[in-house]
Amino acid sequence: MSRRVDHDGQTLLIRFPFDRALVERVKTLPGRRWNASERYWFVPDDHVVAVVDLLADDGFEFDESTRGLYTALGGSRALDERPASTGGPSLTELPLFAANERRGEPLATVDDTDLTVGRLNGRVRELLAGAFPAPVWLVGEISGFNKSAHRKHVGFELIERSEDGQAVSKVSAILFESTRREIERQLRDAGEPFQLEDEISVRFSVRVDLHVPWGQYRVVIERLDVHYTLGEAARRREEIVRRLTAAGLHEVNRLLQLPALPLRVGLITSLGSDAYNDVLRTLGESGFAFAVTVHGARVQGHSTEPSVLNALDWFGARADRFDALLICRGGGSRTDLVWFDTERLGRAVALFPLPVIIGIGHEQDQSVLDAVARSCKTPTAAAGFLVECANRALHRTEETAREILASAADSIAQRRRESEDRARRLAGTVRHRLELERSRLEQFRRQARSSVQAALQKARERVAVSTQRIPRESRRLLELGRERLTSRQRRLVLVDPRRVVERGYAIVRRADRSVLVDAARADSGETLIAELKHGRLRVTADKMVPDSNAD
Repeated sequence: MSRRVDHDGQTLLIRFPFDRALVERVKTLPGRRWNASERYWFVPDDHVVAVVDLLADDGFEFDESTRGLYTALGGSRALDERPASTGGPSLTELPLFAANERRGEPLATVDDTDLTVGRLNGRVRELLAGAFPAPVWLVGEISGFNKSAHRKHVGFELIERSEDGQAVSKVSAILFESTRREIERQLRDAGEPFQLEDEISVRFSVRVDLHVPWGQYRVVIERLDVHYTLGEAARRREEIVRRLTAAGLHEVNRLLQLPALPLRVGLITSLGSDAYNDVLRTLGESGFAFAVTVHGARVQGHSTEPSVLNALDWFGARADRFDALLICRGGGSRTDLVWFDTERLGRAVALFPLPVIIGIGHEQDQSVLDAVARSCKTPTAAAGFLVECANRALHRTEETAREILASAADSIAQRRRESEDRARRLAGTVRHRLELERSRLEQFRRQARSSVQAALQKARERVAVSTQRIPRESRRLLELGRERLTSRQRRLVLVDPRRVVERGYAIVRRADRSVLVDAARADSGETLIAELKHGRLRVTADKMVPDSNAD
């Protein structure tokens, strides 16, 4: 394994055969880590100068990216030379025919017409200087600045993008410490309208250069046109607003009727941000029962447009569940807010099915979305707008309630007066009817008394007559009944079977006391009882004797 350092875009990968002393030296590097599975050390590329300065004298090879990064960050070593500790001449000291000699080929000499790599790069640099003898103004979008913003000398790229946002061209740029301090002073004097950072469009005065040791084409930043960035953002915003207005979209969402009591609120913002906290705090402290649904979104950078559009699609699919939608972002520099100035976002908000309330930036800030929806300047003001709507609804409700109560009180008083009048009229009518009914009742009472007295007199007369007749009739009826009873008694005596027995006859009964009247019905040997005038006989049936009088 050779000793080598490679740059993977974020970290420096350090590989070498095991050497205890070298391991101890690597452990002194800031942020170093060990990858046990693949057996290499890695260090954040922020520390490239420390890595190279530590390892350059130990025979390490550095890839092109590491060399370029080291040079861009102000490294002082000439990495195109081999370290002296490896033995033998440096690369610049080796003749160009050394490789041929090792292959057994004839040695060649180098004359003055041959170019070394350094000479070639120097010639190209001179040509560039001739083609661009003076600084030029260069427009582009900053990329990779944030990654190395803490360094003295900042290396980054300037990118040209197409209409659809794709990077079509780029060039390396270097901002040296002295120039950076001057630009930062220039921004402070202008009120810090923005900061140098990734994804903002700028206009730099640059010097076209080529870094000879590595043949790296780059531009060296010399000045910043502050007004370009601000003016370009304003011009782009005005052009988008003009197109939306021409399409008749600037009033579509504003004309949507906001519910009288908008308590079901959707919120699009960065989760956990100041805007997020300000909105929730303002709504929570209002005392109203706001139900807030938050959809997180990016609010800065190229991801702002797709992220906010995705959130709008989510709320749009559930529009029946909400009364209003808030789009909020806290304050920042003017360039922080330009990511909302896109025609797609403007159209999406203008055509959104719910009333949209915009609270982006500070009071003096304007965006495309402010031109097509209800603009409340700040997140707190946007939430306060909904609270004010709820307060107005409450006041209207209270005023309506007071009007209803007053009207009800008037109606009740009027009804009470009408009821009292009707009661008085009814009382007079009732008294009159009571007098009539009392007279009728008195007349009926007198008539009833006369009728009752007459009926009682007739009843007394009937009772008197009945009193005289009842004893006579009773005696007559008793005599008649006594005669009938005597006559019946005589007949009963005459028909009594005992009268027959007294004349010498007998009554024959079976064991169950039933009377036997037919000898043919008696069983042979059956015990019978014969009742005589004096006493009873127990007899046994022998056989039936034919009746001589049968014929």
